[in-house]
Amino acid sequence: MKNLFKKAEGPERSRRIAAIVPALNEESNVGNVLKVLLSSKILDEVILVDDGSTDKTAEIGKKLGAKVVRLEKNKGKGNAMRQGLKATDAEIIIFFDADLIGLTDNHIVSLVNPILKNEVDMCVGVRGRLFGLPRLIINIDPLMAIGGERAIKRHLLENIPEKFIQGFAVEPSLNYYCIKNKLRIKYVILPDLSIIIKEKKWGFYKGFIGRIKMMWQIIKIRLTLINQNESI
Repeated sequence: MKNLFKKAEGPERSRRIAAIVPALNEESNVGNVLKVLLSSKILDEVILVDDGSTDKTAEIGKKLGAKVVRLEKNKGKGNAMRQGLKATDAEIIIFFDADLIGLTDNHIVSLVNPILKNEVDMCVGVRGRLFGLPRLIINIDPLMAIGGERAIKRHLLENIPEKFIQGFAVEPSLNYYCIKNKLRIKYVILPDLSIIIKEKKWGFYKGFIGRIKMMWQIIKIRLTLINQNESI
């Protein structure tokens, strides 16, 4: 089966760490996220993937000093993550959403350290909000750990078939792959971290429709993986 993520060419990898930020029309906030990542001493590289934006998202990334991968057309978050991976040979990859509020270096360290210590294969961030509801949902159904903040070993990403990485389906697919293959997963609370909700970014109607579409994609891939017993 064809892999989505092809191994990068070049010299033998070291344990370098790259942060990848997929972004679509995030000019109002992406700079705040990139500044924190670029100032972190634990990261070797920061990559902004502009997923077909029509605003100044890419320009902001270039101005701040991030490596910018600019995509002409918006093909979804999963594709943006793939293109970011192709742009680095780092062994450890850590993803961040572009609309985060309150990101700190402590959050970065909390996500990366368990992998650096070889305690886990994937570390998933759980935003400390809504009275602990995200953590409760994960306890009930680990596939629904859909937060965009996660650190993972590169070779695991390279083994995910392309058909499972479509739009917002990437997070449940990564969860499923690790669970099915009995890999080590850790969930870490990221206190005081939140996002700008879609209704605020795009207006209530457009944001609400966007949220429904996102949740449908997530539920659809979850049902596909479980009910059809899809193998990855």
